[in-house]
Amino acid sequence: MEYSVKEIVKSQIQMSLKVLRMYDWLLDFYVLDFFVDNHWEKLPKSWRDSFKNIDIQHLGEILSNKPPKQLLPLSFLALVKSVQALSVPRQNISSNTKQSGGNLDTCKYHPRLKNLFLKHVKLKKRHEISLMADVVVNTAVQTGCNAVIDFGSGLGHLLRVLAYREDLFAAGIECQSQLTQEARKLDLELEYTVAKHLSPEAVSKLKQPLHFHVTLSSYHQLRELALPHSMSSYGLIGLHPCGNLGPLLLKHFVESDHVNFICVVGCCYMKLTDEGYPMSVYAQSLDSNLSFASREIACHAIEVYCGRLREGNYKDLKIHAYRAALERILVELDPKLRHAPVRSIKHSDAMTFEEYCALAVERLNLDLPKSPDVWSRGNSDLEQWRRVVVVYTLRLMLAPLVETVVLLDRMLYVIERGLTCEIRPVFDPKLSPRNHIIIGRR
Repeated sequence: MEYSVKEIVKSQIQMSLKVLRMYDWLLDFYVLDFFVDNHWEKLPKSWRDSFKNIDIQHLGEILSNKPPKQLLPLSFLALVKSVQALSVPRQNISSNTKQSGGNLDTCKYHPRLKNLFLKHVKLKKRHEISLMADVVVNTAVQTGCNAVIDFGSGLGHLLRVLAYREDLFAAGIECQSQLTQEARKLDLELEYTVAKHLSPEAVSKLKQPLHFHVTLSSYHQLRELALPHSMSSYGLIGLHPCGNLGPLLLKHFVESDHVNFICVVGCCYMKLTDEGYPMSVYAQSLDSNLSFASREIACHAIEVYCGRLREGNYKDLKIHAYRAALERILVELDPKLRHAPVRSIKHSDAMTFEEYCALAVERLNLDLPKSPDVWSRGNSDLEQWRRVVVVYTLRLMLAPLVETVVLLDRMLYVIERGLTCEIRPVFDPKLSPRNHIIIGRR
């Protein structure tokens, strides 16, 4: 019996939530509460026995789905396998191959303009823009669309690639007027350079991107944009729109016949409200709540963290134990100081616990305890820093499953309305941790 994509996605959401409900207690931990709430004792005894003396590098290998080198509890191994089986794959599958042999009198193929679109762009952004542009162009071809609107266009780097290089009609929406003005200046700078290498005829055919300064709070505003006739229908793209803004774009896509496709990469799940999650009718019918703590951990760079553990580059993680030990002192001093906004301090082996605390609370205008017993216990807490790292790592192990639920909910929202949708891991997760593009087509 064959199952539809819709039924498969619904089943995956349901099973993922079932696993997450079993481990809400772990996801909802805050590292700074490690000593205040005695997190270590909340782990199952078999887990405590296995992890109390575990090599931190081995922990990184387990998180990277490598075979364990020691006996581990069956309940933990079952959780690892469940997360692996249910999570949306994170390894990028795009090759980003560049075509050659085209018309040299264009921005795309002229040899002197090869690196034109890399100017003013940082490495991470170069990677994202290059791959995002490939996906957008391919999707535009598949849907017979020659226009795009880039939400959150910033300085317009992606917009210029799509307009000048890929010959698409393009418009950008940006809420910061300063960025919009700077984007227009960069457009002119690019055109000045291009005019030195292309013929006047080729320059006259360039499609200059449009820039709109708009603060988007409702998808209905997208219908009111003063777009030219050449953009009567378009594709909607968003490279890491924050919080509810990604769902807002998806709502505009499904509601408007003028939007041929959407390519959107999510970000900042912890900023989602009920308007942004859950979106699908099916997820709304389930116990689909994801706490702020769980959505926040889902935004961490898990591949980078695993790499640091496996390479033995983890001693600076002691700072989490410093913060947790300080939290215990603050809460005992005054319960109202719980989760106080202390100053962020980088770890240093030369820094004592007392020195760390003094620097961390200097903006709070309070007197720390003078009792030697308090500081003796604090230093004793620091000796448990490996346990703090263990608990944080166990939480991070569940992060891909939280993100999977958010992504599949968005995908199902589109499918429920009779449109096609897929999730594709495109970026290198070590460079761009939120690396999945949701691609919807009308």
